[in-house]
Amino acid sequence: MVIDIKRLEFINTLQAHLVTKHMRSMLIFIGEQEWLNKQIEQHISESKSANFLFFSDKLASTQSNTELEILSSDHYVHNKNYRQYLGTEQDLILFEAFDDFNIDAFAALSGTVVAGGLLVLTINKNLFNNSEFVRYFINKAEGTDSIYVFNQNDNEQSFPVIALDTDKSENIETLPLNFACKTYEQQQAVEKILRVVSGHRDRPLVLTADRGRGKSTALALAAVELLQQDNKQIIITTSHSESLAIFFKQLEISLPQAKTAKHSVSLGTSNVKFVPLDVLLKQKPSCHLLMVDEAAGVPLPILRLLLSNYHRQVFVSTIHGYEGAGRGFSTKFIKELQQLKPQSQHFHINQPIRWARGDYLESFTFDSLLLDATLPKVCLQQNVEIEYKNLSGSQLLLTPGLLTQVFSLLVSAHYQTKPSDLKMLLDNERVRLVLQIQNEQLLGVVFLLAEGDIEQALSADIKHSLRRIKGHFTPQSLLVHCAVEQAFEYNYQRIVRIAIHPELQQLGLGHKLIAQCKRIAIEQGSDFISSSFGANAQLLNFWLSNDFSIARIGFSKDKASGEHSALVLQALNSKSDVLLKSISNQFNIDFQYLMSDEYQYLPTELMLLILQQLPNPYLSLDDQQVLIDQQTVSDFALGYRVFSCCAPALQRKFLALLQQGKVSNLEQSLGYKLMIRKVIQQQSWSEIYAEFNLTGKKQTMQLMKEFSLYNWSVK
Repeated sequence: MVIDIKRLEFINTLQAHLVTKHMRSMLIFIGEQEWLNKQIEQHISESKSANFLFFSDKLASTQSNTELEILSSDHYVHNKNYRQYLGTEQDLILFEAFDDFNIDAFAALSGTVVAGGLLVLTINKNLFNNSEFVRYFINKAEGTDSIYVFNQNDNEQSFPVIALDTDKSENIETLPLNFACKTYEQQQAVEKILRVVSGHRDRPLVLTADRGRGKSTALALAAVELLQQDNKQIIITTSHSESLAIFFKQLEISLPQAKTAKHSVSLGTSNVKFVPLDVLLKQKPSCHLLMVDEAAGVPLPILRLLLSNYHRQVFVSTIHGYEGAGRGFSTKFIKELQQLKPQSQHFHINQPIRWARGDYLESFTFDSLLLDATLPKVCLQQNVEIEYKNLSGSQLLLTPGLLTQVFSLLVSAHYQTKPSDLKMLLDNERVRLVLQIQNEQLLGVVFLLAEGDIEQALSADIKHSLRRIKGHFTPQSLLVHCAVEQAFEYNYQRIVRIAIHPELQQLGLGHKLIAQCKRIAIEQGSDFISSSFGANAQLLNFWLSNDFSIARIGFSKDKASGEHSALVLQALNSKSDVLLKSISNQFNIDFQYLMSDEYQYLPTELMLLILQQLPNPYLSLDDQQVLIDQQTVSDFALGYRVFSCCAPALQRKFLALLQQGKVSNLEQSLGYKLMIRKVIQQQSWSEIYAEFNLTGKKQTMQLMKEFSLYNWSVK
């Protein structure tokens, strides 16, 4: 291999500078793939460290021969396995963007580069030419100090001169610290975690930090102290167990005498183990401390359940980055926590450990991916007109400040918002943004995606499970799950995200924004407007109140939201209205069977809301049956007949009265929840006793009879 002396001198000088400053940097190469392969090959050959990773969106079998000769499988990372490297430490990341730029993987792996290290990004020129996002990204890089862009098309490739700075970083602390901590803030974090165990109950700690601040190590160091005490049981949980690599590695280093197993460490009578979220919620194992790692990625309903099930907890989260929208976590969950547990504490670690403050790579990543965008305060003004803008992502780029506001609002409202959403916003021609603005203040935003209207042959392949098409969620779900054969013959505008500024929620702005989206969809000739979301009673009620109909409730809980997904539709013309009535009718028929099967464990509030949408069962029965059922429920309420003999009539009567809106005292009464659990969902008595903390069947039956007597026997 021919060594480029000038290039080698530049790399060596740059890395010497980075080591001195305790910083990291990035090199970006844009050109033909053959030329890019040579850049990759040279960097691997010149690397003095075995700690490097090569990410590519191409399959390993398609890599060039030169790459494969140098690259072992231990270093190769791809779209499906990059998460398992979170928490590792690398001196070099080689990131290849061939026909796609996996920006979520880029954001994740950038956090594994240690001080003095480099991230080398190669971008195929065709991708650069065809991607608005990539051009935006490169434009940001070219305007950033200490991030270097090299283009093959430049007539003469030149390497910038770097003046070595002999002043070392001020990031290193010299004071002696406890618990083997590396910064005083990390020591404070450990002390606060230990205080959760030794202090009063119900005083949870929220520990937040950006990446590279040592929060996972702080968790581990606190666990080390607790494991050296007698009979301390610690549980750690998270959405992605692979993110606990640093935690368990630190335990092994600090306690070489401990017994280690997969996701478990024991010392004497004390133990720390990983328990998956679903197991934790179902089995509710006891412990002296519950640690919830990357809590921003855990759905809020699950966090609430954990909060109610345990008395000593530490919630740990990255505020920026790929793990989840930390600001949604901080603006919603932390506020709730302060109301429910006034003695709770929040501690934020500012000082980096893996690199110095102002690190070049971190600063650029935060800026280019809008991870550090802050949400400005707004004030809704009375009698001032609210205007609406309908823009594409590329149009939004013309106003960079507005782009920042839009994305920060999306991040604040949705914990599923990822860097790839920014890429989709800029690159997908079917994406539109509807902005709600007053006096240049952004009040709300909707992320719209056009779906449907594809070739019939593709529709047939989808039906027979031969393929799936990205970006056509609504018609695919209708075809595959709801058996709507003609689903792809219609056009849809799907609301992917809707966000109202946190300070302006519950003021009706969301309803106005939905109405505007409907007008835009009609103007564009769409047949339906749709949305899909993790269903809870509050959210579903919002969509129903905006004249949407339920098309489907998912059978299993969504991994991201921890809730059953809902698909809702609104017809925009007479043709689509006929189809929607058919879809709604089929949902109502199927739900009455599935409510005691697949939907047996839907939350009672959500179940109640759906039941209120079902038709009155007595519409298909004669008056004689109505009278018989009336007598039956009266006999049950008065204790004349056993429950099982009365259950069918109780179900029909309950559904009829819910549909008519005649059930009283719903919010205050436990009785209606018991009726839903037993009469509608047909859960076992033992499950019902456990959920509502009842003494047994006698108490449960008495509550159900009282509710029946109050509501049904007098109707």
